[in-house]
Amino acid sequence: QHAADTALCVMHVGQAFELEAENLDKSTKGWEKRMEDLTERAYDMYERALDVFRSRVEGDEPDLDVANCYHAMGNTHNIRGEYMEALRKYKIALQQKIKVLGEDDPSVAWTKNNIGNSFKGMFKMDEAFKWYHECLETVTQFFGPDHPEVAHVHWNLALAYHTKGEVEALKRRQTWQGRWPFRWFAGITKKRLAHEGDDFEKMDEHLHHAFNVFVQRLGEDHISTQRA
Repeated sequence: QHAADTALCVMHVGQAFELEAENLDKSTKGWEKRMEDLTERAYDMYERALDVFRSRVEGDEPDLDVANCYHAMGNTHNIRGEYMEALRKYKIALQQKIKVLGEDDPSVAWTKNNIGNSFKGMFKMDEAFKWYHECLETVTQFFGPDHPEVAHVHWNLALAYHTKGEVEALKRRQTWQGRWPFRWFAGITKKRLAHEGDDFEKMDEHLHHAFNVFVQRLGEDHISTQRA
């Protein structure tokens, strides 16, 4: 038990490195090097913890601590833009969590959310939406619609619809490239082209839901509210 407690502390140190890496100001010089350093240190902590947790597991027996380590390792890959490796880690975590907790647990839902993040990073938007909506259904049933945990999923969905709009607008501009006056028109209406139609309405709906919950439950000065 002492070894497991120590491993949990090691994991928490890794999570501190991960959180710092995730919130780096990307406008500052040298942020990429700092991100790489922080995620490497986080990953090292997670690997150390994983070794301890796996040593007490017999065979292929699922273990929640092992699953949480894989989930955390996936997070570091996501931060680094290594989305395929992140997906591999998340899917190991998801399989083990489902075996231990069942499909309807919020921890299972958050792994699904992060799988959605990986697909969004690869611009595979249909897959991203699938995983986000599965997560949203679970956390809404568990916490209720006006909980900050639920608002974070709405925020991720808003970002996904924003990304989808930008990708589709880029495709349109590429199609129009060289065709005057469409080239001029696309240039001056870049933002509008990225945010129009049903996807804009969905983005707006999820964004406002997230913002309203953050303001009511966390206050106007909370970082989640400021981001929204």
